[in-house]
Amino acid sequence: MKINASRRAVRSAVKSVLFISFALAAQGYAQSSQETRQSPSENAASEPKKNADENSEKLKQLEAQVNLMQEQLEALKSAIAALKGDEPKAEAARASAPTAAPEKAESAGSKQAPAQTKPDLGVNVGSARLTPYGSIYFNAFGNSGGTNNADVPLFATSTGRGNTGASLRQTRLGVRLEGAKVGEAKLNAILEADFFGGFPSIGIGENFGVVRLRLANVRLDWEKTSLTLGQDWSVFAPVSPTSLATAAIPQMAAAGNNWARLPQVRVDHKAGKYFLIQGAVAAPQTGDSATNAPFFLQPNSGSTSRMPFFEARAAVANVSPFGTKKTATIGFSGHYGRSRVYTGAANTRYEIDSFGVALDWNLPLHERLIIAGEAFVGRNLAGFQGGIFQGYNTEFAYRNGAVVTAAGVRGIGTHGGWTQLGFTPDAFKDRLSLYASLGIDDPRNEDLVTFVSRDLKKRNLAYAFDLIYKFTPQFSIGAEFRRFQTDWTLTGRQRSNHVNLGAVYSF
Repeated sequence: MKINASRRAVRSAVKSVLFISFALAAQGYAQSSQETRQSPSENAASEPKKNADENSEKLKQLEAQVNLMQEQLEALKSAIAALKGDEPKAEAARASAPTAAPEKAESAGSKQAPAQTKPDLGVNVGSARLTPYGSIYFNAFGNSGGTNNADVPLFATSTGRGNTGASLRQTRLGVRLEGAKVGEAKLNAILEADFFGGFPSIGIGENFGVVRLRLANVRLDWEKTSLTLGQDWSVFAPVSPTSLATAAIPQMAAAGNNWARLPQVRVDHKAGKYFLIQGAVAAPQTGDSATNAPFFLQPNSGSTSRMPFFEARAAVANVSPFGTKKTATIGFSGHYGRSRVYTGAANTRYEIDSFGVALDWNLPLHERLIIAGEAFVGRNLAGFQGGIFQGYNTEFAYRNGAVVTAAGVRGIGTHGGWTQLGFTPDAFKDRLSLYASLGIDDPRNEDLVTFVSRDLKKRNLAYAFDLIYKFTPQFSIGAEFRRFQTDWTLTGRQRSNHVNLGAVYSF
């Protein structure tokens, strides 16, 4: 219908332009003929004032007609553009059935800024739609003391000094395929990478940023069930805080926020109107991969156990439980795996269970206020950066008074969590959002006892304040202050403050 209307507009505009052109030509011909028939004496007898008035009137008429012609031409251009653009868009809409890419949920509870049209960069590939996307992150940062990482720190250290710098290595690029079908299922795929994979071994390598794979998966969607094959966010503990400073590693990682992106086979099933059940079999990631193998893959302790990770989650989601017209979610997830560790000259084998349970929530308490977070307990969770990156103690010992007795390898138990409060004030056209976050990871001190004294991390507390201003749906700026307080078994309590000024443009 829209195409036919555009064609009628084209015909109308063409007729109007032709009519005005013919009228101008006829008027010019009639005026020329009249002047030719007039004699010199008649011309001389004409009054100069009358001629001037007549010429002025004719000039006004010509100007009005020219303006009308310009308006008709503009209408003609618009109609032609609409006629050319509608058919491909209509075809693309028929061929594409967009489905949101799986992503670790965030607590971004801010009210959206006024909507603006986002450019469509996609192209049709058969019956599917291939769309490139990305986010360019700029982060300028400073640290008051030593941290494990300068641009996205996770805990304070006893070594290192304060520093400043800037980075773009959190920038991410990806491509999304949507709209294809396999039988009755919709087929979707995603490939996403950033530049947080380390640095080349050269003196100026800090600005080079090695590419790192984030997501690479194919998903089949039926009416109530989906099957995902590939690398995706972990089913266990799937929520993360909102922050422009921590796009590459989620905020509060190693301070209560367990997270991972794992190769997996996952099934998601909607049970009824409000319930979601998820289950996954994933590649084991135990946080102890060889760091001196830059190219050839070497097995970690989870792979050596020959047992995959098993994960499950049950969640309930309800729209507008507090009258906010936003979805509130509460989930309960679990993880189980195993590490196989060999130690000593005799190559003694130890089997260390890896397990965890977590409660996650994302609750819009008010139209402008949201709270999100997680609480967990588990053992040997270094693969999720739990236990402050400590999965097991290879020199574990029992302490009995002043006597220490070696006892082999022991998994490190830990517990903790994080929470974030987000608020969007009734100002600045809802473009400004404020966030306050708190997180803690607290390993069991009994599991950190070693036969030979080692400086292990006993507790990591972090809190953060964020400000994000969204100029457009694609461009935002933000500022973050984060403080770390990390307790070590030998060097005691270490503190560091992190300040980050960020900007992101998404397309």
